[in-house]
Parts: sequence; structure tokens; C-alpha cells
Amino acid sequence: MQQKEKSIEFWNQLFKEAPPMKINRDEVKVENSLDRYLKIIGDSCQTVLEVGCGLGTCLMSSLCLGDKMEKGIGFDASANAISFAQETSKLSGFDALTYVAQDESFLGTLVSGSFDGMICSNFLDVIPEKLSKTIIDEMSRVLKPNGLLLLKLNFHLDDDLIKKLNMEEIDQNTYAMNGVLRAYNLTTEQWIKRFPNFDLLEQDGYQRAPNLPNDRILLLKKR
Repeated sequence: MQQKEKSIEFWNQLFKEAPPMKINRDEVKVENSLDRYLKIIGDSCQTVLEVGCGLGTCLMSSLCLGDKMEKGIGFDASANAISFAQETSKLSGFDALTYVAQDESFLGTLVSGSFDGMICSNFLDVIPEKLSKTIIDEMSRVLKPNGLLLLKLNFHLDDDLIKKLNMEEIDQNTYAMNGVLRAYNLTTEQWIKRFPNFDLLEQDGYQRAPNLPNDRILLLKKR
């Protein structure tokens, strides 16, 4: 089985037991740094694409927290994640949101400059470098000039964490756990350089899990 198929199977199994829920829009509040940036997207952008959306909750939060979004599309290769996102959106009355079970090839079906906002959370750093480069190029094509990109990345792995998590290096800066790619490990500065057509507006952190370093949040603007 190829690395891509292993990853899709892993995430599909992880999301298998996620039960759809009804979200009351009025009860969604800014509770942490990630929410603050999701609100910025929702307040600033009319059309938003979430790349590798998983359960789609970032896009939902942007819709609930902001007041400008008119259309949001999320896509992910995990059918179970998309099923959760579709059913939760339906139960919650999020008519502005659409979720599609597709891999990165979905980006090729989108018109250039068709979105003024984009979210990508913990996706580009769990896929191979070559594939992420292709996706970054497509993201840049699809985003309008002056459009905003909210990028969230896993924490940078040092040697101690790699050893503690029992990760295996399978390629340069690329690590797997139990045979599944779990980290394309770059510093924040290295990630920023991968977006040459963007300016960095803000940089922050987000405590995703106790006893682990902060995830990294980057708010970028396309030139």
C-alpha cells in the first residue's frame, strides 16, 4: 500500500466514530487563539475554502464567529470526516457550507482567484513534501490577490520529541508512526519560505493538546 493510501485509511478510521451534532451558531464564542483567527477569516472573507478540512469544524467556526462569509467549501479525502461535516452542517442549518469527499485533485476543478479566504489546518505538514508543494501552488492559484490564508501547523519536532513519540524518519524531514506519515517537519521560517507569493501578517500559537508544544498559526496575505 502506498503512503497516500495508508494516510487516508488512517484518518478515515480515526474519524469513523465521530457522531454528527447540531451546533447552535449563537453559542459559538472565541475561546482561544485559533478561534480568534477563524473569526478574522469569517469577518474578512465572503468565499472561503478549507483545504484538507477533516471534520470541517474550522470552516464551521469561521461561519459562526464571523459575519461576512457567504459561501464555504471544505474538501478532504476521508469519507468518514466528510460525512460528519455534511451531517453536522445539515443539522445545524449551515446552508452556506458544502463539503466534498475528494483528494487534492479537487483543487484543479476550481477557478483561479475564486476564493478570498482559505483555511488549512494540520494538513500540509502530514503529507509528503512533493505533494504539499503541488497543493501550495494550487492554493495560491485559487486564492484571489489580497486574499487571506490561515495556516495551522503542528509543533516543530526536536530530537527529543521524535524519540519520545517513537517516530521513524522515512525521508528527509519526514517522519512516520506505525508506518503512517505523521510529520513533514520544518521550522516556522522554512514554512513561511514555502509561500513566496504571500506576506506574513501575524504569527501565533495554539495549545491543541496538554503537555505538548503549541501548534503554530500563520495568517498570510496573498500579494
